[in-house]
Amino acid sequence: MSGQDHSGGEPVNARIFPIPPVVAALFLAAGWALNLFFPLLAPAAPPLFAARIAAGIVLFSSLAVAGLAFIQMIWARTTVHPGHNASALVHGGIYRFTRNPMYLSLTLLMAGLGIFLANLWMVLLAPALLLYFQERVVKREEAYLAARFGADYLAYKAKVRRWI
Repeated sequence: MSGQDHSGGEPVNARIFPIPPVVAALFLAAGWALNLFFPLLAPAAPPLFAARIAAGIVLFSSLAVAGLAFIQMIWARTTVHPGHNASALVHGGIYRFTRNPMYLSLTLLMAGLGIFLANLWMVLLAPALLLYFQERVVKREEAYLAARFGADYLAYKAKVRRWI
């Protein structure tokens, strides 16, 4: 595929399938199943109070990052769906600090749930989820955005980190 839509000349977004929230749910399910059959922590041991506080902070951060990213996308009147064509390059708000806040928030959600549930598998799978996003989603989106927005995207990419 040439990256061009043959009807209008606009770049065609990489077809992201399955969509990232589905992948995150599959990773969560894998962490839950692994913990069920091969627990890494004592099954009866409840998380320490400090772990619950840490989990709360990570989970709140996840929701805050996702919410801020979603609001910026809505304000820019562009899609939040990774498989649809972008109508605007979003580079304000949370996007000044990370180019991929929504994927970062899904990863934080997984890590936070793992801490909260004392499920070490979820915590250990969180970096694998981030790697999946980078290799299977973000790199495709970056190529699309470079084709779609050209120099504007390349300048943004040079200024803002992929993650944090």
